[in-house]
Amino acid sequence: MAKSHKPYWSQVKKVIRECDIILEVIDARFPKESRNLSLEKMVKSQNKKLIIVLNKADLVPENFVKEAIKELSSIAPCVYISVTKHHGSKNLFSIINKVREGKAVKVGVVGYPNVGKSSIINLLRGHHSAPTSSKPGYTKSIQWIRISKGVLLIDTPGVVPFKGKRNLFLKGAMNIEKAEDPIKVIYEFFDDLKKRNIFDKLKAHYEINVDDNEAFLTELAKKQYMLLKGGVLDLNRAARKIYNDWLKGRLKLYWS
Repeated sequence: MAKSHKPYWSQVKKVIRECDIILEVIDARFPKESRNLSLEKMVKSQNKKLIIVLNKADLVPENFVKEAIKELSSIAPCVYISVTKHHGSKNLFSIINKVREGKAVKVGVVGYPNVGKSSIINLLRGHHSAPTSSKPGYTKSIQWIRISKGVLLIDTPGVVPFKGKRNLFLKGAMNIEKAEDPIKVIYEFFDDLKKRNIFDKLKAHYEINVDDNEAFLTELAKKQYMLLKGGVLDLNRAARKIYNDWLKGRLKLYWS
């Protein structure tokens, strides 16, 4: 495990250790890749209950969601949800209550960056939740929220780190503004889409029928009138637009 990842895994382990039920939040656009097998193994080894939460379900077709749920349900209880569209929250509460079997439990939320962990926590907190005082034996910095009778929520997400910066960008888990070379990032994104045979969906979205990476970005910059001083095309801006469209769900791409 990379040294820089230790603080993240330390937080994940703390959440698992303190809780009885773990919600692993994954991205509905790429459910297999946003799962973490090491995390799931860790939960199982500590005899904790796992629930898989498929977030951002509004960004993929219904049949795609159903297939993902069918496959994931063989691993753990699974529910799909869209925090932004307020879909599935009742189902999430229902599955938590089913898994806890009437016992008082503590619930934690874990997952990769940008899958919506904090949004899930805020959803569960709701307007009727109430903070609780620190319990004896627990770290004082940990805040617990009572979300229903017999159910406490740890108000801290466990962030599972990706391996390598390239994965961070491709999975929408890092601000494109922090990229040293946004054009290189978006070319890698293009190549990834081509390998999955879904680059045509990108072309259709922007109405640009070009396969070459540089030519595509150039056409987009022309089409959007993205210019620097002197009329030079601003390819960096075009690259950032594509990435942010992907990040914010305007560009609807998904794969199993």
